[in-house]
Amino acid sequence: MGDGDVVAVWGCGPVGLFAVMSAFQQGAHRVIAIDGHADRLERARALGAETVNFNEEDPVEAIKELTRGIGPDRAIDCVGVDSERPKQDPAAEKAGQQAQQFAQEVQQIVPDAKPQGRQWKPGDAPSLALTWAVETLAKAGTLGIIGVYPPTDRFFPIGMAMNKNLSINMGNCNHRTSIPKLVEMVEGGTVDPTAVLSHVEPMSDVIAAYKEFDLRNPGWIKVELKPGT
Repeated sequence: MGDGDVVAVWGCGPVGLFAVMSAFQQGAHRVIAIDGHADRLERARALGAETVNFNEEDPVEAIKELTRGIGPDRAIDCVGVDSERPKQDPAAEKAGQQAQQFAQEVQQIVPDAKPQGRQWKPGDAPSLALTWAVETLAKAGTLGIIGVYPPTDRFFPIGMAMNKNLSINMGNCNHRTSIPKLVEMVEGGTVDPTAVLSHVEPMSDVIAAYKEFDLRNPGWIKVELKPGT
């Protein structure tokens, strides 16, 4: 990432919000944050991002308009396998036509999923956020994948990525390398991680808090757990 880049961040959960902060730290000129939850997009705007709600507009067309048809220089997939398809038009109609394809993806990726009502359900469109990211990137752009994908996930738009000459970086965080530098940045006031916090709860409420987060209930983004309270 370089000075003046336009960066698209897909997903505005805690990982996505930290990606917005990191993009600006590394010199991004503009950051476009995409999600389907208004409360998460509000947080992204507070961090300086422009936002696209895929439940209100087609994200591909919106990003084309925001970038004059060029696309962002960099895209960061912070969603991973839990990607959800739009539930309202205009993007919902197109995604709905792929419902059978997405259902087959879910079956292959998590054949033993055991949701409990609305809880612990896999995403209903595992490849969608990643496909949107590749589709909207500028030619010769860079795709970073930090959303989680299990080994059973084999769905990637390789042809589209190859023909756009994209560079792809992905993988799990090297915590031993990153944490000392991040702690130093927090101690020095360069980054304020509390900007992402939405709740402070006692450690004894950890299961209840995670259930709220799993349901993506409004306002539940990142919880600080206080031991001994």
